[in-house]
Amino acid sequence: MKFKLIALDLDGTTIDRRLYLSDANRDAVNDAIRQGSIVAIITGKMFAAALPFAERFQGAAYLFASNGANVYDIRLQQELISFPIRAEHLPQIIHTIEKHRALYRIYTRDAMFAAEESHLVDSIRRDYPDLPVFVGPIPLNKTYYKIFVQDDDAKLAAITQDLQGLPLQIHPSDNHNIEITNAQANKGEALRFLKQHLQIATENVLAIGNHDNDMPMFAEAGYAVAVANAPAYVQKRVHMVTRPCEENGVAFALAQLGICRMDSII
Repeated sequence: MKFKLIALDLDGTTIDRRLYLSDANRDAVNDAIRQGSIVAIITGKMFAAALPFAERFQGAAYLFASNGANVYDIRLQQELISFPIRAEHLPQIIHTIEKHRALYRIYTRDAMFAAEESHLVDSIRRDYPDLPVFVGPIPLNKTYYKIFVQDDDAKLAAITQDLQGLPLQIHPSDNHNIEITNAQANKGEALRFLKQHLQIATENVLAIGNHDNDMPMFAEAGYAVAVANAPAYVQKRVHMVTRPCEENGVAFALAQLGICRMDSII
């Protein structure tokens, strides 16, 4: 099966919870690129955190960060489009999250902000030591692309309900979290834009992901693959379920579909 465009999620799909990219997954994606597939990394990660991972592939062409809020041509080193959270909605969003006493962090293109110290801040400092991190009152004069909220499910449901009237995308990307972006910043819109930009038909697109925020991307692909660690409701929406992320699921799927050499997964 030949696909001209491969849309690839990172966290929980291509890299594991330790942010580890296996040799097998890297080599399989590189082999697909050598054989002519265009690879687009479409991730919930903020731009500054995602770009170093995208650049570990030899020839990945596009990066869609913060679920498509930043659309970047890697080869041209040029941002194509961006969809920040609208500034007039920020006070209401932040007030709503803080009213429910939920933990959150908020991203510009290249820095992270948080209202207070927490494990959410500690994990960013640990995993991305070069990323600027600011803790304190959230400055409202910045351009923000995504808000990550993590807490118990009841709080997340209440926040989602309270923000229903705003033009936002709100998706879980893992257990006990939600990601808030501009209404136009979701992985499906990102992939639709890229198909039109490259004039590639839907049937020539493969998408591989693992969670709720990947389902809009699956809907824009001719063939959708979920790793086996994806929730059951996500697995039901795809054409193929591959091995778990920790067992080189991306490499296995590409090999099974004839996109890379089978020895890439060994």
